[in-house]
Amino acid sequence: MVMRTTVLLLTTIVLFGVSSASAQDPTNLNRSRLNTAAYYNYSEQGDVTILVHVWGALRYPGLYEVPHGTRLSVLFSLAGGPQIGERSKRSKRTVDVKLVRVLGGERGVIYETSMENQIIVTNEDPVLQSGDVLSVESVIRQGISWRDVFPVVAAVASLALAIDRINNR
Repeated sequence: MVMRTTVLLLTTIVLFGVSSASAQDPTNLNRSRLNTAAYYNYSEQGDVTILVHVWGALRYPGLYEVPHGTRLSVLFSLAGGPQIGERSKRSKRTVDVKLVRVLGGERGVIYETSMENQIIVTNEDPVLQSGDVLSVESVIRQGISWRDVFPVVAAVASLALAIDRINNR
């Protein structure tokens, strides 16, 4: 009875080991299209589609398959917009958007804009082409307040006091 259970257990381990090893076949690249963390398909069956790369500070960066004729503002919305959190009143946020395309065998920026504290669709809303790369960078610049000035004034006053005491000896 113990021998039969051991043989059954070993057979089960070998069978599961073989099946999991075959699932890790590195030549099966089609399964990467099923990874929802980086691939998004917003097309209907029968649509002519293009692939566009979305990189940077967006909520959902990755590879997007969208219908031919999709505009930049639509892709920006599909990607969830810029990744922004809370900001203080004294800070200034800038979102830099670049659309890069292969033209004449070389990559070049065909559209670039900088948005401050708001998202505005400009009159210039380019139609995307296959292979385009949308790059978004969010930069927050902190302003200076009286709380930032106080430590500097205190350090200068301490240094002046130290120099005065050294000179009076």
